[in-house]
Amino acid sequence: TVKMIQRRHDPEFEVDGLSLEDAKTYDLLGRGDTIGVFQLESTPMRALIRAMAPNSFDDVSALIALYRPGPMGVNMHYDYADRKNQRKPVEYFHPDAEAVLGDTYGLMIYQESVMRVSQKFAGYSMAEADNLRKACGKKIRELMEQERGKFEEGCETTGYGRALGKELFDVIERFADYAFNKSHSYGYGLITYQTAYLKANYPVEYLSCLLTSVKSNLDKAGIYLADARASDIRVLVPDVNRSEMDFAPDRVEQSAILFGLSAV
Repeated sequence: TVKMIQRRHDPEFEVDGLSLEDAKTYDLLGRGDTIGVFQLESTPMRALIRAMAPNSFDDVSALIALYRPGPMGVNMHYDYADRKNQRKPVEYFHPDAEAVLGDTYGLMIYQESVMRVSQKFAGYSMAEADNLRKACGKKIRELMEQERGKFEEGCETTGYGRALGKELFDVIERFADYAFNKSHSYGYGLITYQTAYLKANYPVEYLSCLLTSVKSNLDKAGIYLADARASDIRVLVPDVNRSEMDFAPDRVEQSAILFGLSAV
């Protein structure tokens, strides 16, 4: 797609230099128009995107972390969307939690969130918090059970109480089902944003390349052909005089894609 954009529009275009504050990209995301966007294609994910209405790169990365069994198991994905958009108040399980969870609306959505909570409330050292993170990341339930007693005892020792420790660990334990670390979410989030940017700003080029990438998979190609039609982009029939080897923007009609001859 980048090479196509460089040939047709801007020889200096680079996908790694994009602004992370592009209005057209966030408009596309807010509509849930994310067929062909990395990690955001499924119907439930698109419903979550519309509920969240992301307007920052932090939101895009949060989407990647939230749409996982761990956070979804406690309805954290829709809690985040509702709190972000003031449909629900931002609540903290304890006033002191705002210092460690303020940037995620009071929710533990990353492995690092669990680490910060364990340090603040259970008195864990950085190394102990990292061991808890590993248990979450590797989904080792036996190890998580060992951590439970230690965590609850830690909350008692720090003065927050065993009851709060049990409540917090019940949430943390669900992360054993699969939670992302923040760097992983942001790495995925960048690719997500880049693909959304390309679709929002260069839809003909991007859809051309998407169609080429699935030219041997008729079911997937059908999805992208339908998405092109929904975006008012015509995919023209193969033409021996105009078509190229792969799908490509038509040189005559601005919002049209020529069917690639190699896909026939």
